[in-house]
Amino acid sequence: MKSNTSKKSLEPLLSALGFTDKETDIYMLLLKLGEAPAATIITQTKLKRGIVYAALASLEKLQLITTQTKDKKTYFRIEHPSQLLRVTKQKVEEAQVLSAGLQKLLPDLSSQYKLAVGKPTIQYFEGEEGIKEVFEDIYAPKDDIVWGAVDFEASDEAVPSYIVDKLIPKRIKNKLWAYSFFADSPQSRKLKGVDRKSYRKCILVDKKKYPLPAEIDVYEDKVAMLSFEKGEFIGLLIENKAFAQTLRSIFKLAFDARWDKKD
Repeated sequence: MKSNTSKKSLEPLLSALGFTDKETDIYMLLLKLGEAPAATIITQTKLKRGIVYAALASLEKLQLITTQTKDKKTYFRIEHPSQLLRVTKQKVEEAQVLSAGLQKLLPDLSSQYKLAVGKPTIQYFEGEEGIKEVFEDIYAPKDDIVWGAVDFEASDEAVPSYIVDKLIPKRIKNKLWAYSFFADSPQSRKLKGVDRKSYRKCILVDKKKYPLPAEIDVYEDKVAMLSFEKGEFIGLLIENKAFAQTLRSIFKLAFDARWDKKD
C-alpha cells in the first residue's frame, strides 16, 4: 500500500519536472530495485531497447542514476532521491532566467502583438490587489514622464497611505518624473511642498469645481484608469499609442495653461 501511495504522489512531480512517461517508469522501477541491468529494465517495463537506453541516458545526465560494471555487465543504479531536490532547484533557476529574459522582451513582443491584432490592449483589474497591480506598472522604472490626475483622499480610502508611503518613495528612487493635477487637500498641499526633491511638478485644483473621483495616469503608450468607489475598486490599463498620445497632449495643454498661475 505504501509503495502505491508513493508512486501516485511521485509520478505527477516527476512529470512536472519534465520527465517523460518512459523516464518516470524506469525511475520508479529503479527506485524499487535499487539497481538493474538494461535487460531487466527492458523486460519489466516492456519498453523497446532504444527507448530504454535513451531514457537511462537522460536520467544519468541529470545525475539521478549512475552506472557500474559487475561481471562484465553494466548495471544502472539509482541515486538517493534527495537528488530530485537538486534537479528541482536547477529547474527553478532556469525558469527564473527565462522569466527575466521574457520580461526584457515583453515590450517588443507587446508592440508586435498590437501591430498584429490592430487594436488596443486592454487589461481589467478588480479589488485592492488589482489596483495595486496597476500602480506597480505606473511606478515601474521607465524613461518617460507620468502625467496624471488624482484625489489622494479618494485613493487613501481605497489603499490607505499606499501611494505616499510605498509608491512615491519608489518613484523617487527610480528618478521617475511625475506631472500631476492634485485635488486640493491638506495632504496634497504637503506633497506639493516637497515637489522639487520628489521629481514632481503638481498643480492643485479645486475639487468642488473639478472633482477627480477616479485617477488617470498616462505614460509610455499606456493609459491607466483607477476607480476608488468603495467596495468596487476597478482598474483599467489600456495600451495604445494614439490614445496615450492624445490624452498626454490634453494633460500638457492644461498643465501649460495653469503652471505659471498661482494655485
